Amino acid sequence: MPQIKSVTRKRKLFSSYDIASTPLKRTLGIMFKFELDKPLLFVLDKESILHSTIHSFFCFVRFDAIFLNSEKRIVDIKENIAPFRPIIDPKSPSKYFIECKAGQAKRLGMKIGEKLDW
Repeated sequence: MPQIKSVTRKRKLFSSYDIASTPLKRTLGIMFKFELDKPLLFVLDKESILHSTIHSFFCFVRFDAIFLNSEKRIVDIKENIAPFRPIIDPKSPSKYFIECKAGQAKRLGMKIGEKLDW
């Protein structure tokens, strides 16, 4: 079973997740969802701020977004994102990001600089 773990803290963070690896899956993301059963990992074509900027239009649930660089290190964490926000951009270029239930990043103790793997 695929899982996301913290290499830094040698700890499992998410026991399962979905991957948004195609253009259609990345476009839809968590739009039109009313709850998040599993985190959604986005794999982007290139590392940048522009390509990892997201929105929460048509997302009917609050969520956290964890942004990671090409080395899979956390470069930014946006917590408790409200529905229908037009721009959610990371502080640093990102190659990956994870959308998960609001409050999970804090509950799991995720920190900027932490290295993850899947």
